[in-house]
Amino acid sequence: MSQVRVLHVIARMNIGGTATYISNLIENLEGIGATNLLAMGTVPKGEAEDGVVENLPVVRVPGLTRKLGLVRDFRAWLHLQRVIRDFKPDIIHSHTFKAGLLVRLSKSTAKKVHSFHGHHLYDPEFGRFERAVLNFVERKLAKRTDAIITIGNRVRDELLGVGIGVKNQYLPIPPGIEDPLSYRVRDVRTELGIDKDAFVVMWLGRFTRVKRPDIVKSLARELPEMTFVMAGGGELLKETKQDAPNNLKIVGYRDKYEMWEIADVGLCTSDSEGMPLSLIEAQMSSVPVVSTNVGSVAEIVIDKVTGRLANDIRELAEALNWVQHEMESSSSMSDSARDNALLKFSASSMAEKHMEIYLNLLGKVRA
Repeated sequence: MSQVRVLHVIARMNIGGTATYISNLIENLEGIGATNLLAMGTVPKGEAEDGVVENLPVVRVPGLTRKLGLVRDFRAWLHLQRVIRDFKPDIIHSHTFKAGLLVRLSKSTAKKVHSFHGHHLYDPEFGRFERAVLNFVERKLAKRTDAIITIGNRVRDELLGVGIGVKNQYLPIPPGIEDPLSYRVRDVRTELGIDKDAFVVMWLGRFTRVKRPDIVKSLARELPEMTFVMAGGGELLKETKQDAPNNLKIVGYRDKYEMWEIADVGLCTSDSEGMPLSLIEAQMSSVPVVSTNVGSVAEIVIDKVTGRLANDIRELAEALNWVQHEMESSSSMSDSARDNALLKFSASSMAEKHMEIYLNLLGKVRA
């Protein structure tokens, strides 16, 4: 059987879980019968592009950005049509809203697959009107889509709940990552001035409203005996640094494997998520997780087994205390976190499931 030609399209590959997801997907698809090309734009000011891009087959699409702009988006659409014409894909796989919009307005006869790596339904960056408009647009685009992939069952169910697509279009696939322990790195506690016996709560992510970095500051004030570390960048980075308590270290962009190496527990405070890869990476690194119970997080974290789920700041504080107490008496939670992640979230399994979808859409079978 000939190779399946897959054109992946995304507006930006900023540092974060989506970039890791796409990188792992493309690299693992290459070994099982796919020829891939990633068409992408550039990251906006204040964000950094993920280094994984350097190892991927990439073509830049001028003007392709996350923000809407009629003239700029039309130029990006025209350039994307040239990419499609030259690459001649069997499958065009779009990731996130802007790419999905441009791809599904294309006249290409290639099969169109769209991935929701999260959704807009509870994102505080969107008001009621903006969400209503996005829902309307996504309903229309779903009719031009051959398959819709979500990173969890709950994300699928919430999208269906607002009338986006129909159930037989959806194919939930858990994200997959490579085993972080193969990247074992130095312990940087001394470099960051953290005592070797400190209980370290690690938050990795973008400093944006939806990720709620303000909650981390509040938790640090409420739990002064713990050491909180925040790594990442974004528009709220400077604001978060202001008046930060002494037990909170904000370190900017750092190697994620180094950060999980020094962590005792991972923390997610988001108001909205899909299925965050950072929490999978934490557990695969034997780090239990405390998280708000949003999106498909409950499909990653098994409450009271691999971490704790919470609904508000009070419950987050109680959960952190509970996890610390459990870890002081036993390593079972750390062991369970890693075992669960390895079982459910391998990169090779994720790629195999994607390839099965591609082949089904093309009416092909594996050789």
